Amino acid sequence: MFKRIPLIALLLVLLFTVTGSAFAQGYYFRLDKNYVDVYWNADGSMSLYYQMTFYNDPSGHSIEYVDLGLPTDDYDAASISANVDGQDVAYISASEYEGNGIGVAIALGSASIPPGRTGTVNIWVGKIRDVLFIDDKDDAYASAVFVPTWFGSQYVYGTTDLQVTYHMPPGVQPDEPRWHAAPEGFPEQPITGHDNHRRITYTWRNPTANGYTQYKFGASFPVKYVPAGTVSKPTFSDRHNIRIDMDAIFGFLCWGGFGAFFIFSIIAGQLRAKKR
Repeated sequence: MFKRIPLIALLLVLLFTVTGSAFAQGYYFRLDKNYVDVYWNADGSMSLYYQMTFYNDPSGHSIEYVDLGLPTDDYDAASISANVDGQDVAYISASEYEGNGIGVAIALGSASIPPGRTGTVNIWVGKIRDVLFIDDKDDAYASAVFVPTWFGSQYVYGTTDLQVTYHMPPGVQPDEPRWHAAPEGFPEQPITGHDNHRRITYTWRNPTANGYTQYKFGASFPVKYVPAGTVSKPTFSDRHNIRIDMDAIFGFLCWGGFGAFFIFSIIAGQLRAKKR
């Protein structure tokens, strides 16, 4: 009996190791730069512009897909476009996204980044809705919180020059916005300025950040600059940036159920053999 227990334990380890890595692509890369412009628009929506520079490690798989996490599932898929070093990519799919929570997979196609090479992926997301919430401390203000996309620590290594720039809604005055506490490793106060359209900007930058940490940025501005119906009361999950991936849960339950049945069958067989 005691000799059979390690075999069962080994089967358990193998089962969950295989299922846990079933979708791994063999990617291994540095994210040398991740610059994100976050536009808070007059209609209460958000627009994003990413510039991500990847160095693909010589030991890694060719980077054929880039998973881009999104804050909500209420986005305009037709507004998403991307290119690699100026070469347009056409295939963008939500169903093939393999990251955490909500997002899309950007297929690089012929612009894939081979091992040992560097490439910059530029992504534009034109419209994301349901992104503003009533500020905890002032009902007259809207809270605008954003977490840049990140990657699993098993795929990305090294440091990342991470910069996030908020573009406030048109009309917001310099003395009106309020920044939130900065993530660890970033200056306490963002750099303030104006963009080409005279919109107020807040910029946070850390040249020695990393590509696997979830850095949360935030600012608030008066709700009068966006339609009232676009600012919601935050739920618990919104306050704590919790996103539930139902596909992952379903997959775990399916594999877990199969694994439990498989192990139970082995144990039951051993007990019957012992009785004989």
